[in-house]
Amino acid sequence: MSEKKPVVPTPAPPQAPVVKTAPAPAPKKNVFMQNIWNFVTGGLAGMTATCVIQPLDMVKTRMQLKSEAKGKLSTFGTIRDLWNNEGGIKGFYKGIGSALMRQVIYAATRMGLFYTAIDVAKDKYGKVLNPIEKALVSLGAGATAAFIATPFDLAMIRFQVDGSLPPAERRNYKNWIDALSKIVKQEGFFNLWKGAAPTIVRAMGINLGMLAPYEECKARLKVYWGESYPTYIASSFIAGFLAAFLGLPCDNMKTKIQKMKAGPDGKLPYSGLFDCLGKTCKKEGVIRLWVGFPIFYVRVGIHAMLILLVTDLLKYLILGKKQFSK
Repeated sequence: MSEKKPVVPTPAPPQAPVVKTAPAPAPKKNVFMQNIWNFVTGGLAGMTATCVIQPLDMVKTRMQLKSEAKGKLSTFGTIRDLWNNEGGIKGFYKGIGSALMRQVIYAATRMGLFYTAIDVAKDKYGKVLNPIEKALVSLGAGATAAFIATPFDLAMIRFQVDGSLPPAERRNYKNWIDALSKIVKQEGFFNLWKGAAPTIVRAMGINLGMLAPYEECKARLKVYWGESYPTYIASSFIAGFLAAFLGLPCDNMKTKIQKMKAGPDGKLPYSGLFDCLGKTCKKEGVIRLWVGFPIFYVRVGIHAMLILLVTDLLKYLILGKKQFSK
C-alpha cells in the first residue's frame, strides 16, 4: 500500500496593511447664525402668543382701570361691556399692531439674549449655567428688552384704554405709527419712555419667573417624564404662575402711569412708580395690586406656554435638523 502524502496547507495570500483613518470631523456649527436664530425664533414665538392672548390682555387692562376708578370688578362683566360697546371681537384686538411690533423687539430681545448667553456659556466655555446665573441673565434680558420696547408698549396701552375714556378725552390714534408720531409731537420724544420704570421692573419680574424656572423645571421633570409634552407643558405653567405673581403688581402700576393725563390743574395723578404704588395701596388696598390675577395668570400662563413651546419647536425645526453647518 502506498503511503499517503501529507497535505501541505496553501499559504493565504498576503493582505494589504490596514490603514486606520481618522473619523471625519463633525460639522462645525455656525455660532453666529445660531445666535441670530435665538432672536428670530423668540420674536416669531412672541408674535404667535400675542395673537392668542391679546383679548385676555385687553380684559386685564380694563379691570385694572375699573379698580382705579373704584368700579365694580367682574371678569364676565368686563368681557360683556367690551363686546357690546366696542364693536364685538374688534374691541378685544385694539392696539394689536403696537402689540405685535412690541413683540418683534421685546420678545426677540429677551429670548435672544437669554438663550444666547446659555449657548455661549456651553459652547465657548463648556459651562452649564446654574439656577442663580440663569436668574441673573433673565433679569438682565428682561430689563434690556423692556427699555427698548417701551414706546410700543406705551402705544399699546393707550389703544387699550382709549375706548374706556369719555369721547372728548380719547386720543383716537389710527395705528401704532400715528400713535408714536403724535406722542413725539404733543408730549416730546422722551415721553415715549413714559412708564419705563414700571415697565422694566415688570419685565424683570416676569422674566425672572418665566425663563429661569422654565429651564430648571424642564431639566428636572425630564428625569421622570423624559422629552414629552407633559414635561414642557407643566414647566411652562409653573413658570407662568411665578411670572404672573411677580409681574402683576408692576403691570398694574405701569398701566396707570402710561394711561394717565394731566388734570384741570395741569398736574399728573402720579409722579412716578413709587408714588403710584403708595397711592394705590392707600386708596385701593395692598391686595388690589393683584387685581385681575386669575385672568392675568391665564394670560401669562398661556403666553408662557406658547412662546416657550413655539421657540423650542422652531429651534428643533431650524437648528436641530440643519445645525447651520459650514
